[in-house]
Amino acid sequence: MENTEAKEGLEKIDNAEVTVDLQVTSNAKNEVIDKWNYLLINGKYKTVEVQNPNFEKGVLNSIKDLRPFNKKGEDEKPITPTVQDALNLKRDIYTSFFRKPFKNFLILTGAGASMDVKGPSMKELWDIANKKYLITDLLDGNTEENGFEIICGKVKHNYTDTNLETLLSKIEGTIHFNDDIEIELDKKKVKLSDIKKELFDIIKNKCSIPCPEEAEKFPHKVLLEKLLQRKVTSPRIKVFTLNYDLLFEYASEKINAIMIDGFSFTFPRTFSGRYFDYDIVQRENSKVQEEDNFIQRVFHLHKLHGSVNWERNGDKTIIKENAVKPLMVYPREAKYEDSYDQPFFEMMARFQRNLRINNDTLLLCIGYSFNDKHINSAIEEALNQNPSFRLAIIDPGFDNKNIATSLQEIKRLALQTERILLVSETFSDFADYFPEIGTYENNDLPTINLRNERTKD
Repeated sequence: MENTEAKEGLEKIDNAEVTVDLQVTSNAKNEVIDKWNYLLINGKYKTVEVQNPNFEKGVLNSIKDLRPFNKKGEDEKPITPTVQDALNLKRDIYTSFFRKPFKNFLILTGAGASMDVKGPSMKELWDIANKKYLITDLLDGNTEENGFEIICGKVKHNYTDTNLETLLSKIEGTIHFNDDIEIELDKKKVKLSDIKKELFDIIKNKCSIPCPEEAEKFPHKVLLEKLLQRKVTSPRIKVFTLNYDLLFEYASEKINAIMIDGFSFTFPRTFSGRYFDYDIVQRENSKVQEEDNFIQRVFHLHKLHGSVNWERNGDKTIIKENAVKPLMVYPREAKYEDSYDQPFFEMMARFQRNLRINNDTLLLCIGYSFNDKHINSAIEEALNQNPSFRLAIIDPGFDNKNIATSLQEIKRLALQTERILLVSETFSDFADYFPEIGTYENNDLPTINLRNERTKD
């Protein structure tokens, strides 16, 4: 969506020219600029805006004013809105939106979703790598050598640009066009390919996030548990994630759900796209013998960029605990080429296919920055070609000036069509406030303990 063609394509949704008015006014007397920010956008008549907001880690903690807000006290004087008023208004609108029984419910998660469970941001990965190559004097603690800055200089990357994906792309480009050059770090010569491997190891290790101990603070588990209560006659929930971690696997285990992830049910678990076409049914006790009785708590998981527990075994992809060389699409320009290899190609094909289903399809994006061209292209096509497609984006920073160009365009369109919902909310809060839907089924089974315990006598 970051090119002209993409922009023209998205404008097919609505021919009207739209200018986003940031509603910035100036108080000439005090020279104070009052700025309005959106907390929610869902068409022309469904917006929530706050004046002079203050955010802390994506959470709103103060405002000056709120619109729309017209409550009055007993003396008919306007009441000053609070932060809680703003949050209530926002959540009333999006919970109403998600109470609709969407036929095909798709979820796409990016790095922002994992950050709510102590996953690293790209900036944090840069800082970790920078610290690794920092050489300090053991006596006075002063910096003797900034190895990361030296590496950046050798591959012609601006050290002040803390984009690890761009740096890795330049490292690969240098290796490809200038052979595997050596760089002197701490009086030792190190090959550029070894530095690349070390950076990959940092990403792998930091993305191996342990399962949260407190279930109520585990948003993947909280949201998945609510979604999997829906009727089994509806299509299965399909989760697509760009993250390498095992948080959805842990969440599935916590709620006793069955996860269809494209791997075999025999060991070693081996990948084949045909497993996504399988389902779990109960044949006995059906009302009609020939009728398929689909069981509850089944969902599909597609890991578009690989996983920390995937590994190559000859020409096969298997799931392996503590994989030495995990099969992952690392952040760099070549990741688009990697996505055409199996099993990534199969995952991406499934993503595109599901977005094209013209039967009340919703894509819920959580923590996705809209910086991946191949993902954006698939979403763009769905917006242009699928009239029943709707898009919901949960991102506490969607009204930030530094968002991706493609997200800016989506924001512009959201102000014109209710097909697009933008919500400023953290994943944890969204999972907590996601509505329990009455038409869903919840047949939790009690836990039974049949252990024999010895008596003291």
